[in-house]
Amino acid sequence: MSEQESGKPAIDQGADDGLQELANLWQQAPVAVPVPEAIRVQVRRQERRMRLYAWLEWIASIVIGVGGVYLMLNSEVGDAPWRALLVVLLLAWAMAFSVSNRRGIWEPLEESVRGYLDLARLRLVRKRRMLRFAWLFFIAELGIFAVWQWLSGFGWLEPIFVGDGHFALNWIAVFALAMGAWSLWYSRRIKSSEQQIAEWQQENIAATENKL
Repeated sequence: MSEQESGKPAIDQGADDGLQELANLWQQAPVAVPVPEAIRVQVRRQERRMRLYAWLEWIASIVIGVGGVYLMLNSEVGDAPWRALLVVLLLAWAMAFSVSNRRGIWEPLEESVRGYLDLARLRLVRKRRMLRFAWLFFIAELGIFAVWQWLSGFGWLEPIFVGDGHFALNWIAVFALAMGAWSLWYSRRIKSSEQQIAEWQQENIAATENKL
C-alpha cells in the first residue's frame, strides 16, 4: 500500500530545505582561532601611541600656527600678511593629510586574527605614506622658499634669506641629513614590523591547521 493510499503525506526525499548543504558548508568553514594575547596587546599599544602622537601633532600645530601668524603679523616686513597666509596653508595641508592618513586604522574590522593582522598591515602602509609625505612637504617648502627668494629680486616680496644665505643653507643641509637618518631608522622599524606580522601569520596558519 502506498503512502497516499494509507493516508500518510508523501515526503520528497530530495527536499531537505537545503539543510544538508548548509551543514556541508559549516563543516568546510575555517575554524575560528582565538586572537593571541601577544597580537592583541601589541596592536592596542600601537593604538595608544598613535593617539598620543595625534594629540601632540594637533597641539604643536596650534602652537606653531598661532605663534607663527602672530609673529608674522607683528613683524616689520612689508609682506607679513602673505607670510602668515603661507604658514596657515602649509599647516592646513599637513593636518589634512594627518587626519586622512589615520582614517580607518584605529580598530580591526573583525575580532579575529585576520582582522588584527590586516589592521597591522594597514598601519604599516600608512606609515610609509607618512614618510613619503614628510619628504614631499619638505621639498615643497624648499621650492616655495626658492620661488619667494627669486620674486624678492623683483621687489614683489621681501627676501626670506638675508645676505648671501649661507647660514640658512647650512641649516637646511643639517636638517636634510637629520631627516635622512630618521627616515632610514623609521624604514627599518617598518621592515621589522613586517617580519613580526609574517611570523604571526605563520603561527595563525599552524594553529588553524591543528584545529582541523
